[in-house]
Amino acid sequence: MDRQMKRQLDTLDQLLKLFSKQKDCIVVINNLGNILYLNANAERMFFATSNHVVGMSINTLILNYNHLENTNRQKHQLYIAIKESKNHFWIDIQTYTFTSGDEQFQVLLINDVHDNKSESELIKQMKIEFLNKMQNLKNGFFSMAKNEEDRIIYTMAIGKLFEEIGIITSSLYRKTPFEIFPRELALYKQHHYEKAFEGKRINYEIELNGRQVFVDITPILHGEEVTEIVASVNDITELRSTQKELQINQGQFQSLFKFSQDYIIVFNTDSQIIDMNPRTFELFGLSSDDIKNNQIREQIVESYLGDIGDYFEKAVQGNVQNFEINIINKNNDKLYFNITLIPIIIDNRVRGIYLIGKDISEQKYIQETNAYLADHDELTNIANRRGIEKKVNRALQYAKNNKMQLAILLIDLDRFKSINDTLGHMIGDQLLKQIAERLLNCLDNEKQYAARMGGDEFMILCQHVASCDEVITIAEKILQSFVSPFFIQDFELLISTSIGISIYPTGGNDLVELMKKADIALYNAKELGRNMYQIYDQSMSKRSYQSFFLERDLRKAIFNNEFIVYLQPRVDALTGKIISAEALIRWEHPEIGLVSPGDFIPLAEETGLIIPIGKWMKRKVCELLVAWRKAGLRLIPISVNISSQRFLQKSFSKDILDLLNEYNLDGEWLEIEITENSIMRNEENVQKTLKELKELGVKIYIDDFGTGYSSFNYLKTFQLDGVKIDRSFIQNISSESENASITTAMIKMAQHLKMEVIAEGVETKGELDYLLEQSCHQIQGFYFGKPCPIKEFERKYLINT
Repeated sequence: MDRQMKRQLDTLDQLLKLFSKQKDCIVVINNLGNILYLNANAERMFFATSNHVVGMSINTLILNYNHLENTNRQKHQLYIAIKESKNHFWIDIQTYTFTSGDEQFQVLLINDVHDNKSESELIKQMKIEFLNKMQNLKNGFFSMAKNEEDRIIYTMAIGKLFEEIGIITSSLYRKTPFEIFPRELALYKQHHYEKAFEGKRINYEIELNGRQVFVDITPILHGEEVTEIVASVNDITELRSTQKELQINQGQFQSLFKFSQDYIIVFNTDSQIIDMNPRTFELFGLSSDDIKNNQIREQIVESYLGDIGDYFEKAVQGNVQNFEINIINKNNDKLYFNITLIPIIIDNRVRGIYLIGKDISEQKYIQETNAYLADHDELTNIANRRGIEKKVNRALQYAKNNKMQLAILLIDLDRFKSINDTLGHMIGDQLLKQIAERLLNCLDNEKQYAARMGGDEFMILCQHVASCDEVITIAEKILQSFVSPFFIQDFELLISTSIGISIYPTGGNDLVELMKKADIALYNAKELGRNMYQIYDQSMSKRSYQSFFLERDLRKAIFNNEFIVYLQPRVDALTGKIISAEALIRWEHPEIGLVSPGDFIPLAEETGLIIPIGKWMKRKVCELLVAWRKAGLRLIPISVNISSQRFLQKSFSKDILDLLNEYNLDGEWLEIEITENSIMRNEENVQKTLKELKELGVKIYIDDFGTGYSSFNYLKTFQLDGVKIDRSFIQNISSESENASITTAMIKMAQHLKMEVIAEGVETKGELDYLLEQSCHQIQGFYFGKPCPIKEFERKYLINT
C-alpha cells in the first residue's frame, strides 16, 4: 500500500465515525474510483474482504457506477452489483462527497433492493429511470432468459448502438436469435449464450452491418441457478481498424527492414547509427552489440562519412540524395554500391536519415571485365558452360554460407536434331537464338540466369530459392513459352522441351553432383513422354505416388458416376444467338474435390482410359439432347472432343451410328472435335471414317487449330466442316499484335476453303472486334460464357431465351 493510500485511509478513519451508526452497507472510494474501505455489512453483501478489494476499481463490485458523475447524489440511484464474480443483483446507492485538504472521497450508502419488499414501487420507479438512462447510452445492453419451452429469448435490449447497426430493440423482445438473425449468425450467438447459461462469463467479437462489436455476457445467478444473462455491446470498429492499420504498417516496415535484399542503415541527424538491417550487419561482419558499444561508428561512420558528408548534410535539410560509393566488406572485398539517403520526416521535421544501399558490384564488374566472350555463348549471347559454372559455384558458396536453397534446370529440346538435319544448321541456329530469348523472358534476371551448355541443351540457375514450388513455377512458365510456334524465314516451327531439375542441398552439394542429378531428372522427363519437367528429389516420388492413386481412382470414376458434364456456348456474334455448345468433362473426386482435366486427361490417354471416358461423354450428350427434346427446349448441336486413339479405330463411325439410332437423334445434333494429329496418320482409314460421319450428318471440326501441323492441304483433302482456332492465337490479339497476321491468314484460308471458323478463348471486346473485322463471327470464350454445369447452362441460354 503506497503512502498516498495510507494518508487517505487515515483521513477516512475520521470520516467513518460520522457513519458508525448507519445500518447501510458502506463503501468508500477515492477520486480515482479506487476502493478504500468496506464496512462489515458491505463485506457480507459482496462476499469480499477489505484486504482483498482495497485499491481495486469500484466497477469490480458495481458494474455501472461512474465515480465522475456521482458526486453528492443523495437521491436513490439503481445499479447492478456483482458478488463472487458471477451473482448479479440490483442495488440502490446514495453518494456523499467529502473533502479533506487535497483529498476527496465518495461514501456510498448501499441497499440491496431485493431485500426490501416494501419499496417495490420505488424499485420499479428506479428501474424505469435506470432503463431510460441506459436507452441513451452510446453502446448497448441486452438481457436474456429461458422461456417455458426452455428456449433462450431476449427480454430486454437498450442503447443507441442497436439502432446504428440496424436492429430495432422492440423487435427482439421474447424472440430467439433464430427468429431475428440468419441461421449461421444465430447458431454462433446461441453457442455463446448457452455457455453463459452454464455460469461462465463469455465475450466475443462479431461483425454486424459493417460494424465490429464486442459483446460481454455475464450470467446472473439466484443461488446456484443462472436465471438470466446480461450483456454489454460495444462498438470497437474504429479501435480494431486503427489496430489493424498500425499492425499492417508496423509489419510492412519490419518485413521491409528485416528481409530487404537492400542494405539499410538508420542514422540520427548527428550521423550516429541507430540501427541496421540483418543484411547490413552481415555485410560488415557486425552485430547489434557493436551499435550499443559505439564500435560501429569507428568502423563505418568515420571510414565513409568523409565521402558522404556533403550528401548527408543535404539529406538532413530534407533533400533525398543518390550517389555511388566504394565500400569494403568484412572479407576486405571492394564492393560498388548505389546509395540513397532519405530524410525521416515526422511532424514536418527531419528526425533522422535512412541509408539504403544496393550492391551494384556485379554490374560494374561485368562492364569492366574483358572476359565477356570467355563466359558467354557467341550465338545466343547468354552465358556459356564456363560462365554458368562460375555463377553456380558462387551461388553455391552463398547458399552454403546463408543456409539457402538454389536450383539448376537442364533443358533439352525435343527432336531438335530432325529440324537441324532437315532444314539445315542456319535455320537451327536461328531457332536456338529465339529459344534463348524466350528463356530469358521467363526469368527474373536478378535471381535467375540462363546459359547454353552446347548443342540444343540449355541450363537455368535459380538463386535464393524459397521453396520447390518457386522452381516448379519457373519450369511451367518455360514449358508454356514453347506452346507458341517459332517463325524463321518461311518456316513455322513447333518444338517442345524437356526439363530436369536438381535442388541444393537435397540434390547435391557441388556443381558436378547437381548437374548429374539434373541430367538424371531430364532423362526421366524424356522417358515419360517429353514436354515436361522432372525434379530429382522427394517431390518426384510424391508425384509418382499421387499419379499411381490417381490412375487407380480414375479407373473407378466411371462406375462411381464421378464425372460431370459442363457446357460452354458457341455464339454467332452478329446475332448474339447460341448456335452450339461444347461438352467438357470434369471429375468430382470424392476425396480431393474437382480435378482439373489437365491433370487426368493426359493420364487417361496414357493408360487408354480415354476411350471408355469418351464413350461415357458421348452417351451423356445424347441423353441430354433427348431430355431437352422431351422438355420442349430448343435443341442446339453439342460438340464432343474425341481422342486420336478412339478416332483412329475402324469401328468409330459405326459406334456413332448405333448411338444416334439408340436415342433416335439426327446426326446434325452431334458434332465431333478432333486434333490435327488425328488426321495425319492412316489417311485411308481417316478418309473412310470422315466420309461415313458426314453421311450421318455429323459435323467434324479440327480443335486447337494452329498448334499442330496446320496443314491446309489436309483440310482441303478431307473436306472437314471447320476449324477452331486455338486460344493462344486469340489472346490479346489486335492489329499490332504478333498473332494478328497468323490468325488473319488462318481465317482467310479456311473461309476460302468454305469452312466454318470458330475462335476459341475470346475474353475481351477488343479480341471480338478484331475477329469481326476479319468476318469471323463464330465465337467461343469467356466473353460470352464460361463452361458451366448443365442446369446453369439451361437456365442461362435455353429456358430464359
